[in-house]
Amino acid sequence: MSGLTGTTDSTDARLPAGLAAVGAAATTALLVAVPLIELLATEFSALVALPLGLLAGLATLVGVAFNFGDLHPVRRRALLAYAAFGPAVVLVLLLAYVNVGRDLFTVEVAVGVGLAATAAVYVGLGLSERDSG
Repeated sequence: MSGLTGTTDSTDARLPAGLAAVGAAATTALLVAVPLIELLATEFSALVALPLGLLAGLATLVGVAFNFGDLHPVRRRALLAYAAFGPAVVLVLLLAYVNVGRDLFTVEVAVGVGLAATAAVYVGLGLSERDSG
């Protein structure tokens, strides 16, 4: 609530919706492109898989951005946990790319960190909903 008027601030709802949309888009792009690259046995499989992953990520971005406010709180919590996976994986792989622990940050570690981030967000939001409600 803002001030004495009794109206809600619309920026409060837009920030989580935007973060969820971008995170879910990154997660979807990864989860579509990487398996396609691995499944296609051609030399230029990335030329097919990356645009398909980006297209799926774009569709997810639009869908989440327009429907985030209408979701049930349990589905919203699951969506936010899903949205945490992609950026966590990309961050760990980015650290490996810039030579910050290249031997430590493997793809397996990145996926493990992504799964841990997903679980942490889901459990954390569940605990905060239980404490506030």
